[in-house]
Amino acid sequence: MKVFLTGGTGYVGGTLLSLLSLAGHETRVLSRDPEPARQRLTSMSGAFPVRGDITEYSVDQLAELMKKQDAVIHLVGIIIEKGTPGFEAVHTEGTRRMVAAAEQAGVKRFVHMSALGTRENAVARYHKSKFAAEQFVRESDLDWTIFRPSIIFGENDEFLNTFAGIARMAPALPLIGGGSGKLQPIWVEDVCRCFAQSLNMPETIGQTYDMGGDAAYSIKEILSMLVGAMGKKRLLVNLPTPIARLQAKLFNLLPMKPPFTEDQVTMLGEDNVCDPVPMTDAFGLTPRTLENYLQDHFGR
Repeated sequence: MKVFLTGGTGYVGGTLLSLLSLAGHETRVLSRDPEPARQRLTSMSGAFPVRGDITEYSVDQLAELMKKQDAVIHLVGIIIEKGTPGFEAVHTEGTRRMVAAAEQAGVKRFVHMSALGTRENAVARYHKSKFAAEQFVRESDLDWTIFRPSIIFGENDEFLNTFAGIARMAPALPLIGGGSGKLQPIWVEDVCRCFAQSLNMPETIGQTYDMGGDAAYSIKEILSMLVGAMGKKRLLVNLPTPIARLQAKLFNLLPMKPPFTEDQVTMLGEDNVCDPVPMTDAFGLTPRTLENYLQDHFGR
C-alpha cells in the first residue's frame, strides 16, 4: 500500500514508519526539511521524504503531494506551543487542510491521531483544538479511523525520560497538584501496531478508539515506580497547582522551551483514563505493562 504520512520524523512517527516498512508499505513522509529526514530514513526500505508543511502549504499543494497514494496517516501534533504556529494552526487548521487535500487527491483512507481526553466540553485548549480537528475528519467523505492515545511511553518519550533525568541529578521530583491525576500510559509500539493494522481492517472505518495501557496510575505512582526501577530514593514534593500555574507563566517569558505550560497544568488536574477493551479486542492486542517497560529500560 502507498501511504502518505505526516509526523513521520517524530517520536511516534519513527516507530510507525519502521512497522510500515517491515510490512512492505511504501511511505511518503511529509517533512519541513527533507534532507535530514532522508539521511535518517536510509535504513528503511520504502520510505521517501517529501518537502511540505501542513501549516504553510495550501490544500492544492498538499493534494499534489498525495496523488496516487492509497492512504493518509495524520500524526502531526504538538504539546507545547512555544516556537510553533500554535494548537489551532497545527491541530485544527492543519487537519482541515489534510482532510480537504485527501478528498481532492482522491485518497479515501484516512487514519488520524487525536488524544485521550479530547471532547466537546474539554477544559484544556490542547483538547479543544484536537476535538475541532476530529470534527473535520468525521464530517468528511473519507474512510476514517480516529485513535485517541493516552500518554505514550517508549525509548524516546519526553515524559519518563525527563523525570528520569531529574532523578539522576536532583534529590527530589515535583508533583504538580500533588500528582493525584491519573494517566493510563501505553507503549509506543502498541499504538503504532494499531495504526498499521487499521490500514487493512475495513471494520475499523468510522470508528474512534480510546487507547490506554492495561492499568491506570496516578502521576505519583508512576514516578515512584520510575525511581524504584532506577534503584534510587527520591523525595516526591507537592507543587501546588496555583504555584505551578505561576511558574508556567514565568517559564513562558523565557526564550527556551518551557518544562511545562499552563495548559499542561490544566490537563494534569483531571484523570486521563479509558476502557481499553474496544481497542484490545479490535486489534487482538495485549498491551505491554508499564512495570515491565520500566524494569527493562531503567532497571539497574
